[in-house]
Amino acid sequence: MKKRSFFLCKVLFFLLIGVSLSLFGSTGMAEEAPGAPGATHVWTSARKMGVGTSYGKKSKVWFSLVEGIISEVYWPQIDMAQITDLQFLITDGTSFFDEEKKDTSHKVEYLDDKALAYKLTSTDKDGKYTIVKEIVTDPERDTLIQHVTFDAKVAGLKVYILLNPGVSNTGLYDYGEATPDALYAWDDRAKFASQNPLIGQYQALISSIPFSKVSAGFVGSSDGWQDISSDFHMDWSYSGASNGNVALTVELALPAGSGKKEFDLVIGFGNDKGSAKAAAEASLNKGYKKIKKEYITGWKDYCKKIIDLSAQSGDAGKLYYTSAMVLKAHEDKTFDGGMIASLTVPWGTSQSDISSSDERGILPGSGPDGYKDGPVGYHVVWPRDLYQVATAFIAAGDYETAASALQYLKTIQFGYDAGNWSSCSVFPKVGSFPQNCWLSGIPHWGGLQMDETAMPIILAWRLWKENKINAADYYASFIKPAAEFISHYGPWTQQERWEENAGCSPSTIAAEIAALVCAADFAQISNDPGAAQWYLKKADEWASSIESWTFTSNGPHGNGKYYERIDGASGCGSSWNPNDDIRFWVGNGGGSRLEKEVIGGGFLELVRFGIKAADDYHIGETIGEYDQVIKVNTPKGPGFYRYNFDGYGETPDGADYTGAGKGRLWPLLTGERGHYELSLGNALAVDNYIHTMEGFANEGRMLPEQVWDQHTGKYQPGEGTGSATPLAWSHAEYIRLLRSKKEGMVYDTPQVVKDRYLSDCETVIRVHYDVGWGNFIAIRGDKSPLSWEMGKQAHWTPGNIWEYKALGLKGPFEFKSLINDYQWEQGDNHKGEACKMNDVYPTF
Repeated sequence: MKKRSFFLCKVLFFLLIGVSLSLFGSTGMAEEAPGAPGATHVWTSARKMGVGTSYGKKSKVWFSLVEGIISEVYWPQIDMAQITDLQFLITDGTSFFDEEKKDTSHKVEYLDDKALAYKLTSTDKDGKYTIVKEIVTDPERDTLIQHVTFDAKVAGLKVYILLNPGVSNTGLYDYGEATPDALYAWDDRAKFASQNPLIGQYQALISSIPFSKVSAGFVGSSDGWQDISSDFHMDWSYSGASNGNVALTVELALPAGSGKKEFDLVIGFGNDKGSAKAAAEASLNKGYKKIKKEYITGWKDYCKKIIDLSAQSGDAGKLYYTSAMVLKAHEDKTFDGGMIASLTVPWGTSQSDISSSDERGILPGSGPDGYKDGPVGYHVVWPRDLYQVATAFIAAGDYETAASALQYLKTIQFGYDAGNWSSCSVFPKVGSFPQNCWLSGIPHWGGLQMDETAMPIILAWRLWKENKINAADYYASFIKPAAEFISHYGPWTQQERWEENAGCSPSTIAAEIAALVCAADFAQISNDPGAAQWYLKKADEWASSIESWTFTSNGPHGNGKYYERIDGASGCGSSWNPNDDIRFWVGNGGGSRLEKEVIGGGFLELVRFGIKAADDYHIGETIGEYDQVIKVNTPKGPGFYRYNFDGYGETPDGADYTGAGKGRLWPLLTGERGHYELSLGNALAVDNYIHTMEGFANEGRMLPEQVWDQHTGKYQPGEGTGSATPLAWSHAEYIRLLRSKKEGMVYDTPQVVKDRYLSDCETVIRVHYDVGWGNFIAIRGDKSPLSWEMGKQAHWTPGNIWEYKALGLKGPFEFKSLINDYQWEQGDNHKGEACKMNDVYPTF
């Protein structure tokens, strides 16, 4: 039994804040709550049990569920949080006080397997009551409705609602008002950000049963939790709480006896109090049953439109359909195709607004108002994540949403007026993309990631080849600016796909090469042969140089031969030499490390994008070290780290990440490895990775960003951590793996790239010579990609054979080898043949 007696504390609180009887009017309600601005505002856990929204665009409300309750709610855009959480408080008035999310056990179920409609059951651990909530949004308006059944096993229980707003992406500047029939919360900054009254953000909570008592207060000082937990009674009745971290409390007028009581709670959103309440009342009058039916029908109709991949799954398609709906639910309804990374704030309970310098989301028609809020977590748009999700829609047969994503990318691409990047040198942003941005396109973080400029080109190529877009609508205005940017400023990137280090990364190079080849295909059809030739020239040069830039032959792991995670990471001006002893700082507290000491899975993107064969020597050499250093076998199946020494995760004992920790296993990397096995021809092995990903999903079928890797600590091995659940990229990778299994090949490999680099015609030059430790062989020649001015570095293979693959070379050619691209071999030029193996035995 939980008992807390803080009556004296409450008396002292009243004395300390100087509350006088004069504050109360004839209604017994105080004008304003004391204790402003309240405790520091934090968000909720990111371990969501579910996310939801109506299918269709009329209702612009999104919700998330955690620990048996409603957590962050978003409106009118998916990048704009309005509520921190909403839960019940229970007491018998004499002996105990329960907070729903902490003092009950939780169960989540779907009302229908093909709808994001939920049934949450919270059961008191002492068996005194059960709370069953069915949760949907009204497809016709901006409201969220809960149908609640409170089953009291004993008489005399009192039920309270505790609403903790977080209006306009922060809980710092909220206003709350408690009235006898509605609770209101708003943020005045939103109303006046551009002196436009249409951008006010208000919410109103009403119920189908009367309120007995209501109060507004400040979190941690005068809120309902503090009030009721102290003596098991609601004594405070403040009508308002202004400009702070507010919470609103209601005592429901439920019968005191035991048994089941059913009622509906509705939250409406609007540009003022009247419109917010009117929306809530309209939904309440419409009735939960009708709303529920419309909501479920909308999602079931969507599921009928997509390809049925159930036969490829291990759970009869449950996670597949949930994944497709989760991805669709991450799309905004004002900015078509704009999709955020996750409806979460990772480690939200440790993320406080006042420690952040992030701007809040910007509504249409308003500009930044000068306030700095946050943390925004993952509810902004990353072009890379958007590519992953859009290609998953293609895999599921939803070309319409994929095309909307491409069109959205076109709107946020930097133009001539975007200014310059200032990384290593100053160069214009035109053609590139923001690291991430608000739905409005306003950049959030300021990093340059070359793969995020490359992937939109590849997405466009996919849709073009599926006859879903016209090349002429995208080439000059979209494809060419991006390809020009990549070809002139790549392959170096300020940040690779994990957003932390500068240099030359296999994963980034893979995306860049694929994008340039795809762009050349666009250029050819668009009568721009010069551009096509230029893009292919750069792509071929980079494809021939990947190993010389990123493949070490003297690393500290295994036999020392593998792809690094990134080279040149010590600084933007550092050289790309995978065999040197340059050190760099690994992000998130990972420490100072040798570049060749850090392994990641990005090299598999070379196979995924069609640049390297799955059985390529260098890929095969790296797999052993990758598995040794990166792979962990969990009870669910194999999991993989992003890279060794990763610090983006909980501390060893499971405490929240707040800047340094230990990176955990990423389910999306399990999917990537499944794709690699499929490219090797191991079709039977793919099921292991599919079933592992299904095992990583939680009870609500949400796939996390990270899962626990230890047998000790806060979580169970293979269980989602506090980072971000669901992660859209994880669900996207699962869908694509199912489609790839169905097709018997990696479904999202651009065929034009594969045709260029993995066709039967391959020119190989093999130089048989022992150059001694620390030296290398380079090749010069008379036809592109060779030249007599600068050599192409060959790669060592067993037997002291230096191998160079000449990509795109045609007809007979001449060549010579050099030691360290300095000392020429003796004798005449060698006569080479394209599409064949050319073995030479030089003399120096």
